[in-house]
Amino acid sequence: MSSEKEVTMTTQTEVQGLGEFARFGFTLVYPDDHVVELHHDGEFVARFSHLGATPQSLRREVMSM
Repeated sequence: MSSEKEVTMTTQTEVQGLGEFARFGFTLVYPDDHVVELHHDGEFVARFSHLGATPQSLRREVMSM
């Protein structure tokens, strides 16, 4: 069992970052204070640093699926 704390949230910031994709099963997971992961229907898609996770970078990753 991992000691890493994972928090999945749908927040206003997440909705702004993911835009309309938040309604289609995309979520952001925060495994620690420095990383944000993009998931789709619970499956890992991509990992970003908090500083590198912009609305544009998240949308670009979603569109590449």
